[in-house]
Amino acid sequence: MTLVEEPVCHRGGRYVVRREQAPLGRLLPYRRANGQTPPRRVLLDAVRATGWRVDFGTRGLGDLLLGLAMAQALYDATHDQFGTLEYAGSRADLIARCALPVTVTGGDGHQLGTLGSEDALQFDAVPESPPTLLDLIDVDTVEVHAALPMRYYLDVEQALGVRLPASGDPSPRFRSSVTAPEPLHVVFVGTTSRPDRKDYGIDNFGALAEHLSARHSGAWRFSLVTPPDQQPPASVGPIEVLHGPTAVECIDLFAAAELVIGNDTGLTHLAALTIRADGTQPHVVGLYGRHGYAKWITGSAVHHAVATPFSHLMSVADACPVRDRYDDTLWSTASDLRAIPAKVIADFAGQCAGWWTR
Repeated sequence: MTLVEEPVCHRGGRYVVRREQAPLGRLLPYRRANGQTPPRRVLLDAVRATGWRVDFGTRGLGDLLLGLAMAQALYDATHDQFGTLEYAGSRADLIARCALPVTVTGGDGHQLGTLGSEDALQFDAVPESPPTLLDLIDVDTVEVHAALPMRYYLDVEQALGVRLPASGDPSPRFRSSVTAPEPLHVVFVGTTSRPDRKDYGIDNFGALAEHLSARHSGAWRFSLVTPPDQQPPASVGPIEVLHGPTAVECIDLFAAAELVIGNDTGLTHLAALTIRADGTQPHVVGLYGRHGYAKWITGSAVHHAVATPFSHLMSVADACPVRDRYDDTLWSTASDLRAIPAKVIADFAGQCAGWWTR
């Protein structure tokens, strides 16, 4: 049986639990929260001498964005030796907006690393590899590092044997020139790599808009991002439909919103990594059906989740339906994203945005 029978609403930020309630994970071999450091490795001297590069492979946008935490970790360990980084690949226009000090060129590659390093050591960002890590705080509690960016970050920390500065949420941000959000502006992200299993659905996003506007009177504005490879809907009630905007165009769109609610997909991750000119960020609620929400999240305090019971099971077990070959349809409605009532998501999202308390 699954561990829960209802959708799970998860608030972003630090994840500390009693040790008997911790999900499955690997114990960190040093007590990081208490100031301990990993043993120094010779690899640290090597990367500081020859440089490094991260290969993101030919994966999707979300994998790239969360994988940037590995590059951030390596930069944090070597910034005194290498002040500027370079990226070569198909996402050059997007990476140019990244807060890392990086120069970009287009091309077919998928690598980011130190500038002009011919003998650079290569690190591969493979999302299936790093496990959940548990940091024992005291006899009763552990800090759970389940979010994929922090898994990457701590993997590098242990491989190099040097304490890195981030305590959580290490992913670099994407800068917008927008200075403040438009009040009550909500953006829905309807893109996904699996429309059959990971899409909340246009009608359900419309229901979300109805629940939000019914809960609180005001000048609401709703926008829906739809994928470029699908025919856009003619209309979705009061929602403006934005058909196929690029990731770069979405940065300013997300920054102008108070709240983003979206499928578990790359653009939703990008929303959680968007930062306005004044340093603030939109609140983001990701919707998770088949993958573990605790892993596929940035770890940011403004990145929240609503998940199916099956997604919660994947989080507790640190399992993956793709890697572990689980057919999530076996769990019926427990893995069906569209079975989550719109009211549950709307009420929780409004709490996250600070529009109401319960």
